Amino acid sequence: MSQEATIRRGVRNARYAAIPNHVFEDARLSMEARWLLSYLLSKPDNWTVVLRDITNKGGCGRDKARKMIAELVECGYAEREQQRDDGKFGSSVLVIFDEPRNVLENMASGESVAFLPQTEMPAPVMPSPVSPSPVKSAHSNNLDSANTDCKNLREGVREAEGQESPTESAAAIDRAFWALVKDWPGFAGMPKEPARRAWYLLTADERHEAAERFPRWLALLKAQKKSHVPAPSTYFSEKLWQAVPSAKEAEKPTSVMANPYGKLWNATRIAELLCPPTGSIAGPTAFDKLQIDHGKTTLADVMAEKRMRGGWPTVNTMHERARDRQGWVCQLAIEEPAKGFEQVHRDSDHMEAWRREHKRRGWPFFDGRLPDWVYFPALDPDEDLDRAVASAVDRYREQISDYLTARSKGDHDAA
Repeated sequence: MSQEATIRRGVRNARYAAIPNHVFEDARLSMEARWLLSYLLSKPDNWTVVLRDITNKGGCGRDKARKMIAELVECGYAEREQQRDDGKFGSSVLVIFDEPRNVLENMASGESVAFLPQTEMPAPVMPSPVSPSPVKSAHSNNLDSANTDCKNLREGVREAEGQESPTESAAAIDRAFWALVKDWPGFAGMPKEPARRAWYLLTADERHEAAERFPRWLALLKAQKKSHVPAPSTYFSEKLWQAVPSAKEAEKPTSVMANPYGKLWNATRIAELLCPPTGSIAGPTAFDKLQIDHGKTTLADVMAEKRMRGGWPTVNTMHERARDRQGWVCQLAIEEPAKGFEQVHRDSDHMEAWRREHKRRGWPFFDGRLPDWVYFPALDPDEDLDRAVASAVDRYREQISDYLTARSKGDHDAA
């Protein structure tokens, strides 16, 4: 057998790419898809994948190009990423990876890329006994590669170093970056330079917040059932961590047990009444129909009574607990408007006006003996009493409009 090398390499210049061997040996990919993947991995990180460029370079039609791209997506070497422009969704771009996305799970379990389906092993070949002559690398004329990792990293570091305080070194910033992204889902297959540069452009306080809130940001995405975790560069540049409350804010209670008939208690009760009825409302019974037939009542009155008694089960439960002097767990989101409530004596004209307003709106009023004072929204003293009560309810509705919207959305999602 000849000892001559079967692979002969030419003089290296700056126009060559380092591509992992498994790209060419992954048996899941067709030969055309392997060519496309190696072609795209030879491009700089800021390269935009364009279908027409693939058809021109590959000498194929658009359908063939789309089929190759679909292979890369299916095998985890490509992924479509939604871009954002001023907080709005823009066009999607194709992100290319030199390792398939599913390789990360196997690497976490101690395996390597060797788990990928391999082509047949090549025949063993003895290395050439002739050492290659040392050559000087030729000057690169690859204008497409002007924005390389090393160049951008140096520029990003220089730009950021002018912003940082003398107490925070570039080495410390770098250590914090790698500590944060080391467990980032999918980061092993992403370009590192855009994320690192975006990290350097943050202030020291922003970097601290980004790192501190990152675990809760991931938990938030999981709770929202998001299938895609944005890249670190997006997280840093768009400051996505700001959507997550700080640890101190997260520990702040959102609800409290309120005493019956007090400000927060009745503010919660009226807020519930301002929402559409959610309870089951039965139709007229045989006795109701008999009363209607004898002219003692009307169908409208019967249904209004049933709506009042069954339409707001939460309010009815609050009334039952209040009779036993038991409070209710109330949301602090309406604590501020509740501070504007005023005392109303149980035997006053104001209390009777509030009773009439409840009847007019079809709301259940208190039953049983009331305490001396109950808190209601403040009235305008210059208005007629009944009109003042109706206006006070409308003002309160406007004050808690955001709360009511969230409350209604929560009921809809639960349904």
